[in-house]
Amino acid sequence: MTIDSRNKRYTFAFMTAYPKSHLKAAMALAVILAIVITALPAQQKQPDTIEPVSLDVAIVTEPTPMPEIEPLLVQQQLQPESQWIHIRVKEGDNLARIFKRINLPAADLQNIIDLGKDVASLKKIIPGQELSFLIKPTGELESVRYKKNAFDTLYVDRQTNGFAARWEAAEPEKIIVFEKATITEEHPSLYQAGKAAGLSDNIIMKLSYVFQWDISFALDMRLGDSFSLMYEEVYVEGEKVKEGDIVAATFNNMGRSHKAVRYSDLTGRTDYYTPSGLSMRKAFLRDPVHFSHVSSSFNLKRMHPINKRVMPHRGIDYAAKRGTPVVASGDGKVTIKRQNNASGRYVVIQHGEQYTTKYLHLNAFARGIKPGATVKQGQTIGYVGSSGWATGPHLHYEFLVGGVHRNPRTVKLPQASPVPEDEMGRFRASTNQILAQLDAITGTGYASAGSTGNAPAGGGD
Repeated sequence: MTIDSRNKRYTFAFMTAYPKSHLKAAMALAVILAIVITALPAQQKQPDTIEPVSLDVAIVTEPTPMPEIEPLLVQQQLQPESQWIHIRVKEGDNLARIFKRINLPAADLQNIIDLGKDVASLKKIIPGQELSFLIKPTGELESVRYKKNAFDTLYVDRQTNGFAARWEAAEPEKIIVFEKATITEEHPSLYQAGKAAGLSDNIIMKLSYVFQWDISFALDMRLGDSFSLMYEEVYVEGEKVKEGDIVAATFNNMGRSHKAVRYSDLTGRTDYYTPSGLSMRKAFLRDPVHFSHVSSSFNLKRMHPINKRVMPHRGIDYAAKRGTPVVASGDGKVTIKRQNNASGRYVVIQHGEQYTTKYLHLNAFARGIKPGATVKQGQTIGYVGSSGWATGPHLHYEFLVGGVHRNPRTVKLPQASPVPEDEMGRFRASTNQILAQLDAITGTGYASAGSTGNAPAGGGD
């Protein structure tokens, strides 16, 4: 037996001979010592020199934490977006040309046109209008937007099974504006005075229409004449898009005050009336043509410029540019459409049983004007010319009452129908406040239809 064998035997003998309780305690102690030794730091080699230790306190800046980014937001930013392409319609443009110009398929155009009457306006686009196309990153058409005017916009949107059209109407806002002007040496006409006051051509023309039965704006303007008016301005989304109607106006002309207010009756008919409910409209216009000046007045003892002898001039000659429209001064029926050496091309209109008007030296007749045709006041019946005995382009206009020639400038014109008596309460409620505002601004006053004062005359000589 070797020493190793004896040692093993001895060891085994020793362990078996030692009490078991003591043996367990020794094994536990050995385990604890092993754990402690393992936890102790390894001994470090001491440096040859001792470095001085700084007592300064260093400020440690913590790094700023990055904000958390939503995964959805990152995804949206990375995705390409659809873009609007805005096209201004050019001369000669149509929808097919525009689609081709921006590389959109003809099939989409056909599918849109097939929507029918809802998209009929797209066939009538005009230069200056704008079309917008929403295009996906893939080049596919997503939507078409067509702004027909300031109020109406058409949208054509791609759906799952094609396109669908819808119209959206903007809500307009109306603001009442007040202006006034005076006829002066510097501004001697309605147009010049109106422009000096900042009025547009549109509003000046509307003002002349309101008072055209009582005032000849080519002949009756005098220094010191003045006018004031309240009219609407129409806005959409804060932007002025157009001017509306004149709400109320007053015109002081040659010492007379003419006042008008707009009113819509129960039938929906809108017109202008005096504060007492009389119609501003007369059965006849004072001047049936826009003219530059009167070249010859009503004169029964006039020396004829061509024949050089005294011949009655039973009408008024209105000098105007060749081709200027001539309108019927009142409702009536055409009785004569003819041409001769003296009168040239001329038209005669019968207005009821008592009144007749004649229009001479026309350059041409308007379409549809023939004997028996019914015409309305203001309807074009011909055009200014110099046919017949005429020294230059003008309209010779005659006005007959009961077959007798009367001066068109001074004849008393019959009044159109006033506000019905059973509507006067509604008329007063609708117009009194407006007229009071006009008077407050102009510093004048008026007697309402329900008062006992005298209302200013609305017209007539």
